Amino acid sequence: MNDYRHYYHFPRSDWQELEVSKDQILTSEELEQIRGLNDRISLQDISEIYLPLIKLIAIQYHEAIFIHGEKMEYLKKKEERPPFIIALAGSVAVGKSTTARVLKLMLDRWFSKTREVELVTTDGFLYPNKELEQRGIMNKKGFPESYDKNRFIDFLVDLKTNKKNVDVPLYSHLTYDVLKETRTLRNPDIVIVEGINVLQMDASSAFFPRDFFDFAIYMDAAEDSIKRWYLERFFMLRETAFQDTSSYFHQYTKISEQEAERYALEIWETINGLNLKENIETTKYRADLILHKGDNHLISDIYLRK
Repeated sequence: MNDYRHYYHFPRSDWQELEVSKDQILTSEELEQIRGLNDRISLQDISEIYLPLIKLIAIQYHEAIFIHGEKMEYLKKKEERPPFIIALAGSVAVGKSTTARVLKLMLDRWFSKTREVELVTTDGFLYPNKELEQRGIMNKKGFPESYDKNRFIDFLVDLKTNKKNVDVPLYSHLTYDVLKETRTLRNPDIVIVEGINVLQMDASSAFFPRDFFDFAIYMDAAEDSIKRWYLERFFMLRETAFQDTSSYFHQYTKISEQEAERYALEIWETINGLNLKENIETTKYRADLILHKGDNHLISDIYLRK
């Protein structure tokens, strides 16, 4: 059930009319490099959807900087404002990764690279496969219990307490596992945190990730559409990345197309689709802004919290 009573609704035609003074800040070549495998994002989407969104985020960012300065002056403190954190949530296969990469590149350009913008995906905060197997929840990978919630909260606390060097765990979609290596964020101004779990809440925890976000976005679409996009992407990967013998899913290139389709459907019904209904879609109204995609994979409506 959709309930947008506490959101302003912008059909695409209205949203694209919002005033933006910047010129086009992505080229077709750049967009092609960051586009997801079956995402239909175009330069028209950059102009009509993402430029107004970037300006809105810039307004929110400058407001946060101003309020922090006023508060520090009143309190007679000299503490720097911690990074402005943008959360990006939504289902598997809905287009989060492409949107996250677009936002990072466009924010870099909007601020003329005077702000350090980082992108973090929460896949790295999954427990390693070995631990998931030991816990008997390998078939629940992506569900709330498969994430190291304490590590994720510690990461957010480190950011919000201005820790200068913050380690981020990394994940390989090729091996389908967390890597031993990490990377380090060094005093970023803006951090985009993308993942299916970023708006979820655990009643047993003293903190919710949402407590740390300055602006939260949810990518939405009808379940039937997301399911179709997931299946399309699976078969595209079967012809590309899965062909690599080191891929966790290489075995599915050796079976018939019918068998592969049965496997993909089973994964959707027992893992991704179930996780969407039980744990992801329920977080939608915790977002400040909802980007709704139509059946054609293009954003049709924008909802902004009042």
